[in-house]
Amino acid sequence: MRQWMSTPRQQAMVLALTVLMAFVVGAFVSRWLTPFPSGLTAQTTPSAPMTVAPPREALRIAEALQEAFGWVAQKVEPSTVTILAPRPSAPVFRFRFPPTPGPDPFEEFFRRFFERGIPSPEERPQERRQPSQSELAPRGSGVIVSADGYILTNRHVIDGVDRIVVALWDNQRFEAKLVGADEFTDIAVLKIEPGNTRLVPATLGDSDKVRVGDWAIALGNPFGLRQTMTVGVVSAIGRSPKETGAGIGYTEFIQTDAAINQGNSGGPLCNIRGEVIGINTAILSPTGGSIGIGFAIPINTAKFVMEQLLKRGKVVRGWLGVELRDVEDVPDPAALGLKELRGVVVEEVIPNSPAEKAGLKPKDVILEYNGTPIRNIAHLQSLVGRTAPGTTVSLKILRDGKEMTVNAQIGELTEEALAAATRRESEWRGLLVGELTDQLRRQLNLPDDVRGVVVLAVRSGSPAARAGIRQGDVITVIANQEIHSVADFVRVTRNIRPTRSVPVTLRRESGMTMLVIPPEQ
Repeated sequence: MRQWMSTPRQQAMVLALTVLMAFVVGAFVSRWLTPFPSGLTAQTTPSAPMTVAPPREALRIAEALQEAFGWVAQKVEPSTVTILAPRPSAPVFRFRFPPTPGPDPFEEFFRRFFERGIPSPEERPQERRQPSQSELAPRGSGVIVSADGYILTNRHVIDGVDRIVVALWDNQRFEAKLVGADEFTDIAVLKIEPGNTRLVPATLGDSDKVRVGDWAIALGNPFGLRQTMTVGVVSAIGRSPKETGAGIGYTEFIQTDAAINQGNSGGPLCNIRGEVIGINTAILSPTGGSIGIGFAIPINTAKFVMEQLLKRGKVVRGWLGVELRDVEDVPDPAALGLKELRGVVVEEVIPNSPAEKAGLKPKDVILEYNGTPIRNIAHLQSLVGRTAPGTTVSLKILRDGKEMTVNAQIGELTEEALAAATRRESEWRGLLVGELTDQLRRQLNLPDDVRGVVVLAVRSGSPAARAGIRQGDVITVIANQEIHSVADFVRVTRNIRPTRSVPVTLRRESGMTMLVIPPEQ
């Protein structure tokens, strides 16, 4: 019997034939299992992409909306101004960087883009040089409200400056004077003399008609970028100062997701008709930039303040004479007879006040003011503040689980009434503060440019004590709001939620320090 002995060459030929047959059979089976659909053939080159025509109606609507946004920009931009002032002599805080060899390629960019800039290598070990008074920097925005040169802006935009310059949309510049400002709403009124320049006043809308979901268009000069417009919607209405952290006591806020950044303050927030519905004021942000949570003072509040300042030179407010707490901050609202969270709770009735004369008592819940349901403390304060002294109003209250109506004759919020409230409220989270007088300034060896309130006492075991605050410390900032007086201290702290941790900047013998006061127990 003869046996076949395969050689290496024969083995290679057999292997090659086996692979070839497997490839042919596999291709045939694949073609048989997945045949091409009828009428189609295999392509050896990629086919051209399909062209899809946009729906005509959808495109028409989108283009109409785009046209509306452009129209708003053309209408409102000429009414939006930049507020400029001399650069501050020295910032409170400054980043320090290790020296680097050679010039910093990004230094000029940051100096132009940001107000304070980044210190040059020569400056880093020391303080920055003092800028000249003639060097102007953008501080915020404003909106023209009359053809003869009246301008609305925020008080914090012009606070502490001795010269104000207004730049129009075409960069014409005018010296401005401060007509008046109101710390309780953060509204200020400026005046320029336009001469032969034709000003374009904005159309002021009605903020009481604003609804959640309405278009919201913000204009201003963020980071000095003139005539910037952003678009969003009204995210919420009736936001209280406690919710925003703005520390402003006599107004509510419109919340929007239209981008608002540093430099937008004082500029207009508009609706789709180009009407101003608010004055952009604050943002809520852990980064310092917009994260889609911005706040504007309702234009009706701004108009009220402006009219008062122009007519009287000050804001005359109505006064009820009660200390209040928001219902949501009450530990057990059901104990008050409340079935839903609405209204504000009376904690204290001021002696000889309109509230006492009307018969209001502690633990009463104020549900309505002249027929308007009350959302929070700021809402009631705004309504009372805009009521002319001497006006009789109706208050629907809840007492011992029963609703009733009482009438109150609104008084005037005088300096004496405000001072009395200030004295009662100058203690907060275990801190008792007082005015930084010249005598205290000398005793503490403080320079003249330091402004704040001095800590007179710290209660043992209090949140302030746990934070490390000491007697003699000078508090300059609370919750990102500058503190220049006890009135500022009261205005800011009265609107801080008890459950919130609060950053505080203070000055002591070792220099500037930032501490965090924990929530109340």
